[in-house]
Amino acid sequence: MAKTEEKKTFALAGMSVSNVRRLSEKVVAFTLSGNGLGLYNLRVVEGQKGPFVAAPQEKGKDGKYYNVFALYLSADDEKKVVKKVLDSAPKTEQTAGDF
Repeated sequence: MAKTEEKKTFALAGMSVSNVRRLSEKVVAFTLSGNGLGLYNLRVVEGQKGPFVAAPQEKGKDGKYYNVFALYLSADDEKKVVKKVLDSAPKTEQTAGDF
């Protein structure tokens, strides 16, 4: 019988949320940084099962989108990040002309 390993998760200790900006009604982008690491263009997306943290994506030569990196958070840490980002997000989408 194969032994299943539990997926290791990223530790949030010492990390902070910054550069929070609303991209649409259902998407908020942000930066997670600290401990010499900066993860830019992360997003909180409002999905069918509730909000979740998504990594930035790039379009491949085949036309499909692929994650630039994977970020594994525990369920509790993901909830903390989602709450912090949504609490910090502007209420409406911001455009270059807004003051």
